[in-house]
Amino acid sequence: MTLQGKHVIIIGGSTGIGRAVVDDVIAAGGIATVGSRSAEKLDRVRAEHGDRVKTATVDVTDEESVRRFFTAADPADHLVVCPGDMAVGSVTEVGTEAIRASVGTKIIGQFWCVRHALPRLADRGSIVLVAGGAGFRAFAGMPIASAANAGIGGLGPSLALELAPRRVNVVVAGVVDTPLWDFMPEEVRRGFYAEAAERAPVGRIGRPADISATILHTMDNDFIDGAVIPVDGGALIS
Repeated sequence: MTLQGKHVIIIGGSTGIGRAVVDDVIAAGGIATVGSRSAEKLDRVRAEHGDRVKTATVDVTDEESVRRFFTAADPADHLVVCPGDMAVGSVTEVGTEAIRASVGTKIIGQFWCVRHALPRLADRGSIVLVAGGAGFRAFAGMPIASAANAGIGGLGPSLALELAPRRVNVVVAGVVDTPLWDFMPEEVRRGFYAEAAERAPVGRIGRPADISATILHTMDNDFIDGAVIPVDGGALIS
């Protein structure tokens, strides 16, 4: 892998899939700058990886916060954007704040990260955006989550054309055991995971490392561009 000595900026890197990316980048010999809304979680990342990581708080729903983050960042070879958010509820039930948070994080926030990262990103660097499988398979009770994730699927290939020779790819994560689902009571969450595992041809749900492995591959392989890559155990075809 050609990440030895490379600098990767990971937005949403203090937990879940993003944290797995941080760990794998460091293991591959790279260095990381990690952005997150939680200073406490960032402290844990820095405590584990020491001077191989830099951290700073950032709120992707606030463009000025995003601009400040990237203005202070060192030049980078790759950008990974995977802030998590979940708006659950039917068309008559989902709340206004949840709608704004989901769209603001998933589409607008990822867009702002790309915009303000460009002055820091290598001319032949890469960008990986992370979407959820709800945008690519219909689920009742998740219209906003579906729309927000589908929007990332449209954003990535368009940016790939616009930003060439920088590469832009989208990794679509299936159901993965991360804190994103902690809003569910434990018993309900276990049942949800079991149903998702049963639907998937591979017979299990994902781990953060499953998604991270593909993210690192898209950074490493400079012949992957404009792709929307599902990593979901086959759930989208079942």
